[in-house]
Amino acid sequence: MKGSLCHELEVGLPAGEIWEVYGTLRLARLAVELLPNILQKADIVHGDGGVGTVLHLTFPPGNPGPQYYKEKFTKVDNDNYVKEAVVIEGGYLELGFTSYLVRFEIVKKDGDSSVIRSSIEYEIDDENAGNASFVTTGPLIKDQKKEAMKGSVCHELDTDLPVDELWAVYGTLRLVQLAAELLPNIVQKVSTVHGDGEVGTVIQVNFVPGIPGPPYQKEEFVKVDNENRVKEAKVIEAGFLLFGFQSYLMRFEIVKKDNDSSVIRSTVEYEIDDKHASNASLVTTDLVATIAQVIAKYLKDQKSSPPSS
Repeated sequence: MKGSLCHELEVGLPAGEIWEVYGTLRLARLAVELLPNILQKADIVHGDGGVGTVLHLTFPPGNPGPQYYKEKFTKVDNDNYVKEAVVIEGGYLELGFTSYLVRFEIVKKDGDSSVIRSSIEYEIDDENAGNASFVTTGPLIKDQKKEAMKGSVCHELDTDLPVDELWAVYGTLRLVQLAAELLPNIVQKVSTVHGDGEVGTVIQVNFVPGIPGPPYQKEEFVKVDNENRVKEAKVIEAGFLLFGFQSYLMRFEIVKKDNDSSVIRSTVEYEIDDKHASNASLVTTDLVATIAQVIAKYLKDQKSSPPSS
C-alpha cells in the first residue's frame, strides 16, 4: 500500500531566507534546539548537508513512535528549493514500512512571503497496513505553528478498486453510514439533519465519548461533483471550530489510475486565528486516512465474498 500526506504553511518570509534553514543542516540543529520535547539529538553520520548526507535522529524516551532513525538526503535542489530525505534505518521501517520519504519545498509567493510545503510519501506491506494511521505531518509543523494562519494536510491511498465503485460510497451518504458501521470506536452516530447527499446536505457526526477531540460536529456538503468525483464538506458547528479554527473543510477526490485501480485523496484545509495558532498542530489526516483504509478493505472484501444463496 502506498500513501502520502502533505502540509502547507503560508509565512511572511522570503523563500531565500527559509531555504537557508531548510536547505542546510541548520534545519536539524534548530529542530533539536527549538523542539527538545520532540527531537533529542541529531548526529551527522557523514556528509555536509548535500546529497548523500546521512543523519542519525534520536527521539526523547517515552514519546510515541520510533526511538530513532537514520535518514539520507537524496535531493537538495538549491535552484528550486526542494529537499528530500529517505529513512534508511530504524523509524517506520521497523513498523512494516518498506519506504518512507520526507520532502520539503519552499515555494515563493512574492518578495516577502512564501509557502513551506512538507510532504511524506510511504509504502507499507499489506500485513502491517493498519500502521499507516501512525503517519502524521505533526512533527514537521510544530516549529512553524507561530506563523500558522492557513494550512492543509492531505493523504493519498492507492487502491485496487475502480473509481465508480469508490465514488458510489464517497459521493453519497453511504460514506458516513459506513464510517459509523466500520469505526464504532471512533464514530458513535451519524444523523442527517437535512438533505439527500447532494450540495446543501447537513449531517451531524457524534464521536465516541472519551476519545481526543471534539464531541461532535455538523458538516455541510458544499460540493458534490459527480463528473470529476470530488466532494467537499465544511464544518459549520462545533468540531475544530471549538478550538479557534475559523474554517475547516474536508475534500475527497477519487482519482482514476486505470480501469481497475484508483487513488483516494483526502484533504483537510483550515484557517485559524492568531490567538489559537498553536492548535494548528492538532490537525491531522488520521481520521480521513483511517476511513479510506476501512472503506477500501470493505469494498474489496465485498467483492471477494461469495454471493449469498
